[in-house]
Amino acid sequence: MKKTHRLLNRQLRKFDLDRETQLKIAPLLTLINEAYYAFDNDLYHVENILERSSRELYEANKLLQNRVETISGQLTRIAEHISEVIFEVDLKGNWSYLNQAWEKLTGVPVEKTLGNPYFRYLKDENNEPIKLIFNYDQNSGIFHQAVKCLTPLGDLKWLDITSKAVHSEEGNLEGFIGSIVDITEEKNAEMALIEAKEKAMIANKAKDEFLSTMSHEIRTPLNAVIGVSHLLIMEDPKEEQMENLKALKYSSEHLLSLVNDILDFNKIASGSLELEEADFSLDQILVGLKSIFERKAQQKNITFVVRKAPDVPDVLLGDTTRLTQILTNLVNNGIKFTKRGGVVLEVSKVLENKEYTELKFMVEDTGIGISDTKRTQIFQPFAQAETNTTRKYGGTGLGLAISKQLIEIMDSELQLESEEEVGSIFSFTLKFKKSCSLPLINGEDETTVMEELLVSLNGMHVLIVDDNRLNTMVVQKLLSKWDASYDMAENGLIALKKSTSNRYDLILMDLQMPVMNGYEASRSIRDTHNSLNKEVPIYALSASTGANIRREIADSGMDGLIHKPFNPRKLYNILLKIQKNKPVY
Repeated sequence: MKKTHRLLNRQLRKFDLDRETQLKIAPLLTLINEAYYAFDNDLYHVENILERSSRELYEANKLLQNRVETISGQLTRIAEHISEVIFEVDLKGNWSYLNQAWEKLTGVPVEKTLGNPYFRYLKDENNEPIKLIFNYDQNSGIFHQAVKCLTPLGDLKWLDITSKAVHSEEGNLEGFIGSIVDITEEKNAEMALIEAKEKAMIANKAKDEFLSTMSHEIRTPLNAVIGVSHLLIMEDPKEEQMENLKALKYSSEHLLSLVNDILDFNKIASGSLELEEADFSLDQILVGLKSIFERKAQQKNITFVVRKAPDVPDVLLGDTTRLTQILTNLVNNGIKFTKRGGVVLEVSKVLENKEYTELKFMVEDTGIGISDTKRTQIFQPFAQAETNTTRKYGGTGLGLAISKQLIEIMDSELQLESEEEVGSIFSFTLKFKKSCSLPLINGEDETTVMEELLVSLNGMHVLIVDDNRLNTMVVQKLLSKWDASYDMAENGLIALKKSTSNRYDLILMDLQMPVMNGYEASRSIRDTHNSLNKEVPIYALSASTGANIRREIADSGMDGLIHKPFNPRKLYNILLKIQKNKPVY
């Protein structure tokens, strides 16, 4: 047996066993003694392992500390070179960390700032402390806001402040970390852009008002010129006078088309042009174009031919005014630039289904043609293919630009094929909704229409409200020729008084008048208790072309708009519908 282990000796002395007993349990004592020695060996081994592990842990910890210090130093250096202010704030609002960007922003050294409350340095333009960071979102723990601050140096700056609440593992709020970005330049640029936009809006509004005013001032005398030319043609002039009257009528209508081009271009540019949707006769449009341009072509010793395929329907639903404007521009250009040969306007059907009919319009001429380098240029506003084109051929250079943009508004595209000294082909396709209605008039030409206008409208009573004597003179003479009676009112207030004592079939209302304008007068006629004309059709007869004019006249209780200068046919149609108890559109 090995030497008795010290712990076993201590136990034997404690129990004071006699010799005989010790001999009896000797085998047991031997096992216990060996167990003690084995435990000592294991303990020694464990201590060696712990010592080595401790030494390794120490070395690893030292290495980790070095690395942390290195990374911390690198992060600090990075933070010091960041242009944004990086900060940490405790629960009292005192700065606990700031990078060097703070001094660049405020002019105050970081060491003098730390430990002080942040709102001592961040003040509004009234020099009042800004206490914002604690107003963070409870769900995300984030605060973010752009604020206008007065820095300690007295500079007024826009600062983008972002902070996030920091919590302990137990969920307790410990402070905030965040950033401050100087966005003064961006904010100033944004405000300058807003100011520029507002100025542009004011300028556009002034431009619209100017164009509307000028349009009214130009259209008003044009209305008299065109109206009188219509009247003279209707009064069976001598043959030698007819040519002069037609020249007068054509020249005044040409001037009106130039005014319309400028106004329409402005509407398209401002996005305020709205397409109408109404029943119209395609045959009537084509007959009108043929009547106008056939004479013009004959004067140049060239031909103008209109071809319509047999399967093309006559009655369609769409904007007849814009379609006529597009075709007029294209045909007029074709004739203007063609010296020999002729111009052909052809209409064919591309597709037809239950909902719509798609038609192709093509204007082909044998004119001077357009070079490849000029094809893009001719669609630019106020542009011509050559610098001397305006002087040589006339025109504003707006026709093609407006036509192209109108076709694009109608979800199509204007196509061009051309060869110099051979000719050009302009074409486009348009979809028209199907219509079951029939147009009111199927006149063949202007003479037929004028004869139709001589049908008596006896029994019709009209109130003419206008302060312009020339305009009223034209309307009076037309009504007299149609056997219709009328009353006059120089302003809206007089019209209102007359409406309480006389029953009319139609009220023609000018919009811009002294004392009471047309809008106020129409509302009053509709609202006045003793008015005899609450349900009588009121039509605005105006030279105004403002972007919102149709909405404004509808809001005023009026039923429609007749633009000055107007075609007598339109006024007659309205009166004829009323006479026949048909709805007025």
